[in-house]
Amino acid sequence: MLGYRIVRGIALAYAKLFYRIEVLGKENEPKEDGCIAIANHSSFFDPLAVAAALKRDVYFMAKSDLEKFAPMRWLFKMCNVTPVRRGESDMAALRKSFDIINGGNVMGVFPQGTRIPCSAPDFETAQAGIGLMAIKTKVPILPISICYGKKNQKPTLFRKVKVIIGKPIYYEEYSVIDGEKAGSHEISKTAFKQVCENFTAHNHG
Repeated sequence: MLGYRIVRGIALAYAKLFYRIEVLGKENEPKEDGCIAIANHSSFFDPLAVAAALKRDVYFMAKSDLEKFAPMRWLFKMCNVTPVRRGESDMAALRKSFDIINGGNVMGVFPQGTRIPCSAPDFETAQAGIGLMAIKTKVPILPISICYGKKNQKPTLFRKVKVIIGKPIYYEEYSVIDGEKAGSHEISKTAFKQVCENFTAHNHG
């Protein structure tokens, strides 16, 4: 995606200059094939943080409400963002996500469904969508934790943002939980729990 790479290049330079972004666990990013990248969501900066952390192009999902703003419509088009109607079952968006993932791409999703500012992520807030994606595509889930610091859990100019890329969770690991076949909501919460644990371990300062 040329548009995405242009926007990402600008965003990466901005993130490094003004937010001193640091990425840990770069070796955990799958080098090929489809995967679902999930992250905690407390700020509008979060998609930029994920894009800056991963080398591969990321196809994000975002709430369709944002399209009412002209700059966001342009950004969605440039970066091939899939709009999702929040608060309802948007099967068209889900089917599009399946096609993107099965095409060998990285789909970026925020399992909480909305921003929860100034709060540590809780795995119980994960929605079932990523679990359904995982069941249908059988690809790895890549947990990403975005840390802004305990005292001020939002991006602040010249304050370091730390992004932790966890180890991929493979289908064999998430499809069966406690010896039973896992449902979509169970998979979502289990995967997002890894995001929460890495957040707790690294969100210092």
